[in-house]
Amino acid sequence: MLSCGFLGRREELSALPGLLERSRLVTITGAPGIGKTRLALELAGGLAPAFPDGTRLVELAAAGDPALVPRAVASALSVREVGGVPLSDVLVAHLRDRRLLLVLDNCEHLLGACAELVQTLMGRCAKLGVVATSREALGVPGERVWPLAPLSVPGTAELTPERLEDFDAVRLFIARARAAQPGFSLNAYVAPAVAEITRRLDGIPLAIELAAARIEMLTPAEIARRLEDRFGLLRDDGPGVLPRHQTLRAALEWSHDLLSAGERAVLRRVSVFVGAFDL
Repeated sequence: MLSCGFLGRREELSALPGLLERSRLVTITGAPGIGKTRLALELAGGLAPAFPDGTRLVELAAAGDPALVPRAVASALSVREVGGVPLSDVLVAHLRDRRLLLVLDNCEHLLGACAELVQTLMGRCAKLGVVATSREALGVPGERVWPLAPLSVPGTAELTPERLEDFDAVRLFIARARAAQPGFSLNAYVAPAVAEITRRLDGIPLAIELAAARIEMLTPAEIARRLEDRFGLLRDDGPGVLPRHQTLRAALEWSHDLLSAGERAVLRRVSVFVGAFDL
């Protein structure tokens, strides 16, 4: 999927550096497609001056075995294994005197292994910072968790195109639509449909980007109508797109597959509620 730049998240980018400075470990959690990875990378870029030894991204989505977590970190650091020495000790020796930021991306399916390694590294490397992204917290002592909310969306009141652009979800739709169709503009004719699309997609960035990419073939009003079959509509099979980001269904299935049988039963029962629910 083509990048449309980083939009919004001003509150997060203002607050997260302070959290990381105090705890050295921040985990950004949230629903599938909410933008955890993009926020982590934007945060890491802004923190470059504070970490003179650099930032390393460790992508864990493709790692299916917990034993691969230390190897993924070693690969990102260009650290070689040493015969007879535990890899975690090799990593500690490499990181002990470095002021470096590790970004561990997509930890949710390897929580135990990620938590164990992070606890080891942070306990023995006093200058190390870690930003993790995950569907749930790592559970490491001292961890600060930042639940990432959806992008802001307009309500049901009719607004002018200029007012609609105050909402991050609308701004993302416009940017992605222009990437697909450079002549796209938010005018009074299409504005109500764009507002409806972002609202019905709950401000989820991945879903909004997939919907906006359809502007090559459909008008905003046609996209809004077809959201009744959102799983069929919201897909991107282009090269370079991660499998779990190619369709909205795949993104949700990635999370569903991580649930236990009991958690799936609870999900089925609470899904009958249209909006939020209390205990």
